[in-house]
Amino acid sequence: MGITCYVSAIDPAQPSTVHARYVHFDGYPLAFIAHLRGIWASTARRDTQALIDAVLAHDWFYLGSDVTPDTRSFPHQHPVGGVGVTLDDSEPEPATVFPLSRAVDLDISWIYVINPADDTVTVHTGDGEPVGVHSLG
Repeated sequence: MGITCYVSAIDPAQPSTVHARYVHFDGYPLAFIAHLRGIWASTARRDTQALIDAVLAHDWFYLGSDVTPDTRSFPHQHPVGGVGVTLDDSEPEPATVFPLSRAVDLDISWIYVINPADDTVTVHTGDGEPVGVHSLG
């Protein structure tokens, strides 16, 4: 369950580059795709751009549509209702930007790329290689 990952979206101006946020916990594909689907269906109301905006707002301890503003968290974390628990409660830093071809340098297990054009998520291994495409619906 402690699998780390990045959740991201392609930069429309540079299609080989992603804007990404770190997620510290529960990044294994089976669980993570389910979390993204839950956030997309409930919080984002099936609007993929709204999902992208929500998940790229912070680095995350974990994501989950069942998070409420009252969800218990560790000190210096902040629950965001319907999205997840932030990694810390400081002002968000800018998203991490990188080309998928350089993903191996990040030392991360998984990278999820959300595509608003077709409401899908492409799963990449830590070296940037795509291994599957999943529909959000």
